[in-house]
Amino acid sequence: MKIYIADSSPLYCSGIEQLLKQMGITTVVESFNQFASLQQALMARQDSAMLIIDACLPGLDSLEKLKSLAAERSDRILMVSDNKDLALMRRMLFNGARGAVAKTASLEELQQAIKTVLEGRSWRYEQDNVEPWLDQETRLGYALRRLSNQENNVLRFVRTGLRNKQIASEMELTEHTIKTHMSNILRKLEIENRTQLVVAIKNVEIDQPQPVTA
Repeated sequence: MKIYIADSSPLYCSGIEQLLKQMGITTVVESFNQFASLQQALMARQDSAMLIIDACLPGLDSLEKLKSLAAERSDRILMVSDNKDLALMRRMLFNGARGAVAKTASLEELQQAIKTVLEGRSWRYEQDNVEPWLDQETRLGYALRRLSNQENNVLRFVRTGLRNKQIASEMELTEHTIKTHMSNILRKLEIENRTQLVVAIKNVEIDQPQPVTA
């Protein structure tokens, strides 16, 4: 998996590249100092990538842009902030990041964050390494923000008990497309199967469905 580092500081980008090498990660790495240039690079690729993005990256002037990026693609996003601002970290997770870490974090903490997100799991700062600062229900709520409009539509039908074939009929899509959406939903929510998914979303709020388009 390719890794993109997006930070306005060339020195920090270089430091992350060296850290990746020390971790034995030899995948191709590219660096960007503007959000627009990162977007252009991603548009040229269809496969997923890991993105290490500075929260203050020029051009990333709203978390809504992060949310759109996370919903449009299946990239694994690790956000980096200047300090351990838990409120900001929560907002970044709420808007699609798989992890958030401070630039002031220890080398060990940064390595763990990168490794965890690269593996496709979510990484969260744990205060004093004792209690997670997000409970399970809140983490699920944040993860739901990673879903695209179509995935949200599928999820609402799943909660009503419809099977893939029935959902495909309702949404005027192929059953194969619905299966793809289901795979993406399970991956983004870090849930193993449909049964666990139904239980998990039973009492959570899901965005209102958008107009169905192919």
